[in-house]
Amino acid sequence: MQVLSFEELESLVATLIDQIPTGIVIIDRDFRLRFINERHAHNNKMAKAEQLGKRLVEYLPHAAPIIEPKLQFVLDHGVPLLNQEIISTQTLIDGTTLHRIASYYPWKNARQETIGIIGIIEDSKCDPVTQRLLEESQHRLLRVLDNLFTFVGVLELDGTLTSANRAPLEAAGIHFDDVVGKKFWETYWFAHDAQLQAQLKEDILDCLKGTIVRRDIQVRMAAGSLMWIDFMLAPLRDAEGRVTHLIPSATDITQRHQSEEALQKSEELFHSIILSSDEAIITKTLTGRITAWNPAAARLFGYLEDEMLGASILCIFPKDRIAEEEKLMERISRGEHVPPFDTRRLCKDGQEIEVSVTISPLRDKHGKVIGACKLARDISLANQQKRLLTQAVEDKTALLHEVHHRVKNNLQIVASLLNMQARKANPEVAIAFAECQTRVRAMALVHQLLYESENMSEVDLGLYLSQLATLSRASYEDERSHIAIDFVPPQACIKLDVQRAIPCGLIISELILNAYKHAFRDGQSGRITVTLQNLDEYHFQLSVSDDGCGLPEQFRWQSRSGLGTQLIPMFAKQLHARFQHASSNHGSRFFFDIPIRIEDDHHAH
Repeated sequence: MQVLSFEELESLVATLIDQIPTGIVIIDRDFRLRFINERHAHNNKMAKAEQLGKRLVEYLPHAAPIIEPKLQFVLDHGVPLLNQEIISTQTLIDGTTLHRIASYYPWKNARQETIGIIGIIEDSKCDPVTQRLLEESQHRLLRVLDNLFTFVGVLELDGTLTSANRAPLEAAGIHFDDVVGKKFWETYWFAHDAQLQAQLKEDILDCLKGTIVRRDIQVRMAAGSLMWIDFMLAPLRDAEGRVTHLIPSATDITQRHQSEEALQKSEELFHSIILSSDEAIITKTLTGRITAWNPAAARLFGYLEDEMLGASILCIFPKDRIAEEEKLMERISRGEHVPPFDTRRLCKDGQEIEVSVTISPLRDKHGKVIGACKLARDISLANQQKRLLTQAVEDKTALLHEVHHRVKNNLQIVASLLNMQARKANPEVAIAFAECQTRVRAMALVHQLLYESENMSEVDLGLYLSQLATLSRASYEDERSHIAIDFVPPQACIKLDVQRAIPCGLIISELILNAYKHAFRDGQSGRITVTLQNLDEYHFQLSVSDDGCGLPEQFRWQSRSGLGTQLIPMFAKQLHARFQHASSNHGSRFFFDIPIRIEDDHHAH
């Protein structure tokens, strides 16, 4: 079975309305005809085009004074007028006079505002066939009403329910017979709540006096579930304005009510957060009038909420900061968010405090900026601690500079003393003193670099080894001027702390010294190359090579008796380094793979 499209269904409904043997019209609040079906146009003896868009007085001038007061009553009270007899002396084209029975219903929009009138009009001069068709039309309209989920009922003046449409009954899981003939407040929908039942009794009494009652209530539905409805109870009047019946109606607003509850909970949560926040939260208008002032703001600035609501925000600004507020509000007016910044504010007791402030624009539901929300945090103590810490760091840095300076000077004094002793000693002892002097200078150089650097914790290893190579070249220049020393720096800077830089320097010093002593025969020219190379982010390689005569075949670290060959393995172990050597007739090479940090030692094995 094929389902009708919206357009097909709309066309079908329009055709059915035109074929109904009952006049149907829709009239707006100005009594201008907005819709008329074929039956009523025929009864008026005029074409549709002659009536549509015209005011009632224009196409039925003699009947308008009778009809318009009834229409105005429906517009004013939002309730229907049923079975109104309309008799006019106006003569229609066929010579008959106008005599009709009309019922007028309020036409409402989604907000339940009456925007016009729906009229169902029967010509009183109907033949039996027409009368039968009229009854069928009424039954059809009742079936339409039955299928509307909006509840509509009829009450007697004592509150007895005599009629109700079907769909709301089914939604509640009950039948018409379960509620008809009962007092309205005793029906299934309301029997779960005694307080609600009592309220309904009062509403019926008020409605009998002509009052229209409207409120949101909860009714019981199928399986005991509860539904929020927009409930209205209105009086139904006869032609003389007497209340003859009461008309209850209701619309499901559960979803709207849930949204309102969620919004209320959100607002309560937001309010709770504002009240419990440790940061001062202040809202204000674009003109600077304070609209919210939380307890944290009261603690911070000393003003109570009652003192500040409606006051100017400038009362917490020092005079030299007022221009700052003007610039900030220009940014807020453009919808900008102002990130945290440090400034000063004025307390009630006249004391200025340092605060960190964040500002965000406040907008209405249309997105228009209507004010600002400020968060302020006292940073006076934090700034004081920061200043003390900065001073302590500066003092410590100065002390470390002084320590490195003095250590360097003391090591240089030791080197000078060794030099003086070497001059008085026999040649063999003098050589030993000179070697010790080289080692002391290597250590002193580290402290000199630290003294000259802003970073007191790490040494640029490339710079250190470069200067160490230059220092070694200068130390042996007189007796070994034919031997050159080169340094190959790394691609990326390598930094080590002093405990690891000194062993690296001592290894290089020992290997350069050994190369000077053993790699080149008397008078032979040569070159010693010190290379520092990045291996990866965790390791680097340090190597010393020469183009001399190479190592003896029987060279073993363990079997060497020289101090240098004993020191080098010790320093390598201290550095967690893997070290190897290679030799040929064209020279020798020593290289060390060293982890940059001790904690990265697992990468080295």
